[in-house]
Amino acid sequence: MYSINGQSVVLIPAALCDRQRVYDWCFHSETTKSHSGPPDYPEAPIATPGEFFQENGGYEEYFFTGARPRDGRGFIIHKGGEAVGFVSYTSFHLKPRVAELDIWMNSEAHCGKGYGTDALLALSARLHESLGMKSLIMRPSAKNARAVRAYNKAGFHKTEQPIGDFMPEEYLPAFAAGDYGPGGDVLLVKYM
Repeated sequence: MYSINGQSVVLIPAALCDRQRVYDWCFHSETTKSHSGPPDYPEAPIATPGEFFQENGGYEEYFFTGARPRDGRGFIIHKGGEAVGFVSYTSFHLKPRVAELDIWMNSEAHCGKGYGTDALLALSARLHESLGMKSLIMRPSAKNARAVRAYNKAGFHKTEQPIGDFMPEEYLPAFAAGDYGPGGDVLLVKYM
C-alpha cells in the first residue's frame, strides 16, 4: 500500500524503523493516560515491548513491512510533514471483508484538531477501495468519551451486535474481550 492522502493529513506506510516510536507513542507519551494504565485504566496495563510486538495478536513485523496486507498494516499520520500519530488496521482474526482499526496520537498537542478523524476517513476509504472491506470496527474503552466522539465523526457508530457477528468462532476466546475486558469497550462499526 502506498501513502494515503486525507483532507489535511497524509498516511505514510510505517517501516520497521518506526516500531519503537509507535510503541512509545502508545504507552509512554502524554496521551497514554487516555487509554491505558492506572489510575483510569487498570484493566489495560501498559504493555511491554514484547507484549506489544508479540506474534498472533500484537504489532508483528508485517504491520511495518506490508508483507501481509490482507492481515494488517500500520501508517504514520503526518500533518505538514510532521509525524502526529499512528493508525492501523488488522483483519487476520475477523470474518472476510471486516477490518478493525486502531489509532493514537503522539502528543496531546495533536489531539482535538481533526487529524485522527481525517486519518480514519482516509484509511476507511482505501480499505474499501483496495481490499474490498465492507465493515470496519473499532473497540475503544467505554470510558474514553473523547475517542468515541472522534470515531463517530469518522462514521463509526455504536452497535449492539455481538462481536461474534464480525469475528469467527475460533478467535473469540483470544480476542472477544478486547483490550478492556468483557463489557469494558464500546463496539463501533462503520459499514462501507
